[in-house]
Amino acid sequence: MAKSKDEVMTSLGKMVEKMDDPKYQSRFADYNKTLQFHFTDSEEATCHIVFEGGSAKIVDGIAEDAELEITTTTDAIMAIMDGSLSPTRAFMGGKVKAKGPMNDLIKLQALMK
Repeated sequence: MAKSKDEVMTSLGKMVEKMDDPKYQSRFADYNKTLQFHFTDSEEATCHIVFEGGSAKIVDGIAEDAELEITTTTDAIMAIMDGSLSPTRAFMGGKVKAKGPMNDLIKLQALMK
């Protein structure tokens, strides 16, 4: 069953909160990308994260110019964010589909652990 929009936003908020850590701020200082999430089980949870100058924010809706896209279920993203499912295993198992430059997607994995 699909998770609520609030549950998904709280879970993705963990990813954004990591950007408060100076270690991540320096690693993402020159990272200016938009990551679009498409949830196959919930249209209401559709959102994207904008990374800019070492910070990140979650925005509702679809970003037409997103460089990166992740398609998954709300259950899978929450399992990844709580550590019970590795991002690599989810991708290899077909639970997550990703579009965009692979090096950018790999860089984002650090925020999902």
